[in-house]
Amino acid sequence: MDILFWSKKGFKKFYNRGRRELEISGKINFDYSAEVIWEAMHNPELLKNAIPGCKDLSLVADGEYDVELKLGVAAVKGDYMGKVKLKDLEVPYQYILNAEGSGKPGFVSAEMDCKIIPDSDGCQLIWECKADIGGMIAGVGSRVIGGIAKFMAGKFFKDMEKQLKTHQRI
Repeated sequence: MDILFWSKKGFKKFYNRGRRELEISGKINFDYSAEVIWEAMHNPELLKNAIPGCKDLSLVADGEYDVELKLGVAAVKGDYMGKVKLKDLEVPYQYILNAEGSGKPGFVSAEMDCKIIPDSDGCQLIWECKADIGGMIAGVGSRVIGGIAKFMAGKFFKDMEKQLKTHQRI
């Protein structure tokens, strides 16, 4: 079955090489307050510098972003265009992030639930993500995709921590 997706040049045919569902989760401790982490996770400049492969991140409306990524999953590499929308915001403790994007290598549609829990040393961010992946990237294999997704999430949080240390203006 072929899928059509929207690009800057109009609808394009996307050859379906499979479809996979992926569930990953994790948690990270920060030495910053919940309010500081909330601000960081909603700051387009910090996000752009922390998201692996992010070429552009533009705020288009309150809680809505256009994103452009250049990523590679195993031997499948390419550019992706997508949209991110935040919903169910409970400042500064919880939000849900919906993301969808596509490119020649495939498409991704994801929903991530983020909870920020204050503790005596700062806070803990707990996240759970469910994603639907299709196209050539889905043909890579769920164990490989799951490992790469966890690696990229870990890289994002490490890079965000670096951003926080160098940008004390939050």
